[in-house]
Amino acid sequence: MDWEKVFAGSGAQRVDLPTYAFQRQRFWLNSNVSVGDPAFALDHPLLDSVISVPDTGGVLCTGRLSLAAQPWLADHAVSGTVLLPGAALVELAIRAGDEVGTGTLRELVIEAPLVIPDEGAVRVQVSVGEDTGGVRPVAVYSRPDDTEAGSPWVRHVSGQLGAEVAVPAAGFGVWPPEGAVAVDVSDVYEKLTDRGYGYGRVFQGLRAVWRREDEVFAEVALPSSERDSAAGFGLHPALLDAALHAGAFSGARESDGDGLFLPFAWSGVSLHASGASSLRVRLTSTGAESLSLDLADGEGVPVASVESLVLRAVAGEQLQVSGGGGGDALFRVEWSALSVPEDADDVEVEVFEVPSASLDAGAVREVTAGVLSAVQSSLGSSGSGRLVVVTRGAVDVGVGGGSGVVDPVAAAVWGLVRSAQAENPARIVLLDVVADGVVPAGGVLARVVASGESQVAVRSGGVFVPRLVRAVAVPSGGGVFRPGGTVLVTGGTGTLGAVVARHLVAVHGVRSLVLASRRGLHAPGAEALRGELERAGAEVVVAACDVADRDALAELVGSVPAGAPLSGVVHTAGVLDDGVIAGLTAERLAGVFRPKVDAVLALHEVTRGLELDAFVVYSSASGVLGGPGQGNYSAANAFLDGFARWRRSQGLPAVSLAWGLWGDTGGMAGALDQTDQARMRRSGIRPLSVEEGMALFDAAIGADEPALIPVKFDLTALSAQAGAGELPSILQGLARKPRRNAAVGGPVPADSLSVRLAGLPEEEQTETLLDLVRDEVAVVLGHTDPGSIIPGQAFSELGFDSLTAVELRNRLAGATDISLPATLIFDYPSPAAITEHLRAELIPDAATGTVELADVDEVGLRKALASVPLDRLEELGVLQQLLRLVAATPGAADSAATTVASSETRQNAAHLIADMDVADLIERAMGNTTN
Repeated sequence: MDWEKVFAGSGAQRVDLPTYAFQRQRFWLNSNVSVGDPAFALDHPLLDSVISVPDTGGVLCTGRLSLAAQPWLADHAVSGTVLLPGAALVELAIRAGDEVGTGTLRELVIEAPLVIPDEGAVRVQVSVGEDTGGVRPVAVYSRPDDTEAGSPWVRHVSGQLGAEVAVPAAGFGVWPPEGAVAVDVSDVYEKLTDRGYGYGRVFQGLRAVWRREDEVFAEVALPSSERDSAAGFGLHPALLDAALHAGAFSGARESDGDGLFLPFAWSGVSLHASGASSLRVRLTSTGAESLSLDLADGEGVPVASVESLVLRAVAGEQLQVSGGGGGDALFRVEWSALSVPEDADDVEVEVFEVPSASLDAGAVREVTAGVLSAVQSSLGSSGSGRLVVVTRGAVDVGVGGGSGVVDPVAAAVWGLVRSAQAENPARIVLLDVVADGVVPAGGVLARVVASGESQVAVRSGGVFVPRLVRAVAVPSGGGVFRPGGTVLVTGGTGTLGAVVARHLVAVHGVRSLVLASRRGLHAPGAEALRGELERAGAEVVVAACDVADRDALAELVGSVPAGAPLSGVVHTAGVLDDGVIAGLTAERLAGVFRPKVDAVLALHEVTRGLELDAFVVYSSASGVLGGPGQGNYSAANAFLDGFARWRRSQGLPAVSLAWGLWGDTGGMAGALDQTDQARMRRSGIRPLSVEEGMALFDAAIGADEPALIPVKFDLTALSAQAGAGELPSILQGLARKPRRNAAVGGPVPADSLSVRLAGLPEEEQTETLLDLVRDEVAVVLGHTDPGSIIPGQAFSELGFDSLTAVELRNRLAGATDISLPATLIFDYPSPAAITEHLRAELIPDAATGTVELADVDEVGLRKALASVPLDRLEELGVLQQLLRLVAATPGAADSAATTVASSETRQNAAHLIADMDVADLIERAMGNTTN
């Protein structure tokens, strides 16, 4: 088609198009032009807008980064991971500083590399804060562009901006400098690639290099395709990054296999001229891992200077999650002040004071067993009051008279009771006072209970409640474990032990390992693991040792060679013995405590006199959040968390990591069935990959925190819980609540379900309640179709266990506002049976009352039984039971054939039931028959 004729015919004017690609004219408003909107567009390749912040006088600049929008970023990869160059982070900070008139980057510390995803984009924000004495704080944040609402921003750098400095005199007029000797650079990028630096064409800017004593001089330039884009930058990141490549010829740094050197801390960065496409560079080594830079243009006019740049070795594994795949999954417990009601209605409160005990394994067993018995007794009673379990020094609130020392025995009690609370909502309150404190008076207790909080700490400064908050931790870079030492990994041949052993060798450079487990080399995969680690350069001892046996452990530690002394402990051992609170015993507590409580106390005693770099214990988030069906496991892990805090208070290294769900390790999480996995998804916990977990491990052991919680939350699931009013209090800071409740035409009474049912015919009442029950059963079992739940099928046949039984009870109690027993599915063993029970509770008139057999004529009962429609008997789960009983009579159909009521069987059932002697039927139901 002749488009020129088309446009001519339409009367349109001809416009001359540019003769080359991407020529453009900018039509954005300048940022200093005042309009009604405080947000203005930025003409910058990495930033698109700037917003003034009235309270601080600072600004917030935003941008969007992706390989689609900035394809040249793909040319900067480290260990196969595409990273935003450190030079680009410098560019972002300086450009944001331009908006408030600060021309110098006084310092910038890179806390976490910013990963550019293969697909999709990341949003970046550059925050410039308030001017204090001519200095402003600056930070760069990111998060995935398609993230859900409320997702956290990851901070990548923080630093300070200051006033502009004077432009230095030109110093590169003579080029190359006198006395400098040329160096061959033809194979420099080939060598850098071999070391793990993936520089593509845009970043291969090093053109020539000369050396003179401790100085390196270089020429760097952008490829012709990128020269035009340089005008949009203060200093193109690829150009500044290429200047750093000259450091490969300084001789000051050589890779030692522990990681690749990346920029870590910039100081005194000044930009004197913008838009350069080529540079003359002078690089001076100022230390083993530091340098300074002076940059000029082709005429020797200064462009930029860097007083100091410190580099740090970073392992490839750390880069896998630094862009958000796990960097936002590290938490700690923070205690927040609570305003309790001034008045509270009288409430029945039973107080159980936990006795103080010495710090030994026997005391932990005795105390927790006593609390378990008290909790079981309270939950088994028919009263509606609350049990208040009072501890002393179980938690460190950090204010109000606390010593900062935690009692690990009392901490174990909190873990046990947290699980009991998860299984029995609104029945138990945990209350902690200081070690020498008194139990609050009844009025205070009533107000605490009225607050609705299940876990509180009372201090002289008020009442406090726990909330999970994100922990800020910097990856250690492999520097925690000193060279030449031995690290002991307990549970070392298990799944998580093997994962951390590999990581210690590959990332932390550990070259001597002792892997302890009960079976030693007889454990599955132990021989292969040892061989793998030895091929990686480590000396490995796989020892059969029960770490809870102090004497055996002392012998093992004593066998560590003096030439490679024990420098670290990572305790990963543990066992599961799940069961609801009602089914736990002192023996089941002890079995789970041994590899946790007994073992960590033995490790502490045996290594107390050694100079360890790290003492890391693997705990579980169940001890912090409360794991339904895991009371013993939660107690043992809460002990570890408390013990790490106690050990830190003794001046010894310790950190407890309360892990969430591991995904692809095949460890304890590998035993989860479909129902368990569905429960975890509903709880809002997502599985961690090995890469994510080990990056969190590095961040945690490098942090100054004794207890951290590495767990990956599904914020959408948490928000759904918040909307339904089901979000645990400790997680309330992590999810946004619905903005407002939907407006309704009038007040909704608390008994609206009862009122609604009362207005329905009996048949519809049953149908409505049955739908409710089937919906909740489907949720608990992880089924997508509630219609697949057969009303009369026994819960045991549906796959229910004690834990799912408790969860169903809790969900139905919440949906109906009825107090239901923990034995609900045993008392009413099918969805139809529960439906009838709920109907009787919600509509008392619907209850038929108890019928005494002595008051009923046998013939009348038989006729009444025969008169009930078979569909109704089947719906109630009665028909199959009757058919099984009938099948036990001579001449009846085979019992296996009557498991499913065929059409013919159903037709004969009425006659068989009607003809059967009722007394015989009851005898058969009780199992008292010899037929």
